[in-house]
Amino acid sequence: MILDPAKGHNVIEFANPAQIAVNGTPSPMYQFSYSTAVLPTLPITVSYSGPEATAPQDITVRITPGNTAKIQEYNTATSSNYTLLGAESYTLSTNEVVIKAGTSKATFNVALRPLTFAFTGLQVLPLTISSVSTGIISGNFGTILLNVTPKNIYDGVYNVTAGNVQRFTAPGVPTVNDGLNGDLAGNPDVSLQTINLNTVQINGLTWHGGSSGIAGIDNLRATIDPATNLVTMTALGNATLRNIPATVSRYDPAAKTLTLNFEWNPTSNRRAVTGLVLKYNHER
Repeated sequence: MILDPAKGHNVIEFANPAQIAVNGTPSPMYQFSYSTAVLPTLPITVSYSGPEATAPQDITVRITPGNTAKIQEYNTATSSNYTLLGAESYTLSTNEVVIKAGTSKATFNVALRPLTFAFTGLQVLPLTISSVSTGIISGNFGTILLNVTPKNIYDGVYNVTAGNVQRFTAPGVPTVNDGLNGDLAGNPDVSLQTINLNTVQINGLTWHGGSSGIAGIDNLRATIDPATNLVTMTALGNATLRNIPATVSRYDPAAKTLTLNFEWNPTSNRRAVTGLVLKYNHER
């Protein structure tokens, strides 16, 4: 069978954005992916798509925020685990846009409020073309999921530019001829993953030379006080991990670097990381 696109029908749909993350799934939806480290306003475009270049008349397109049923449909089709973004976390600039006669597109905005996000799980905002004044709503691109799971301003991939790690057999007794001790500069990059507005989890920290990951401090976390930029170090996997007394751990917002000094097991086989400098490189 030969299909001639010129003999098809135009449909009204969400335009395919450059930020598309998932397409062609069994679910009639697709997904945008945006960083929300800053307060964004997202332009969303609806399109009169097909063999006709432009709309023959004004077409009023009504946009409706979706619900958990739309998300569950997508989760089932793609084995995902998204949850619904709260209504307090966004505002639509309008619920109706008009594709003017002689044009093919119209745009509205979604303003997001990351400070209200729950920072738990993967959050999406479903948007659906619920009605049009004339024409056919696309069966494939009539609903989109905006992936707006937030990242805080510290989130990203960081270079290890300085630092030292030292192991001890007892307090005050450093190990010797220990290949894990030593300079950390040039070790593999680490990723800082958002936990909440001011906390990141540090993933991928390694011993001297980058030969292996540092064990025993699972879920290593840095919490930055936005008023002072001082950093508090903790680890969910080791309650003894703490800032080294009489040292300063700090975030430098101008240079996008963290300088960290922390230790764990301080009263037994102490381990200490001193002068660790992590410099932001790129988005995670």
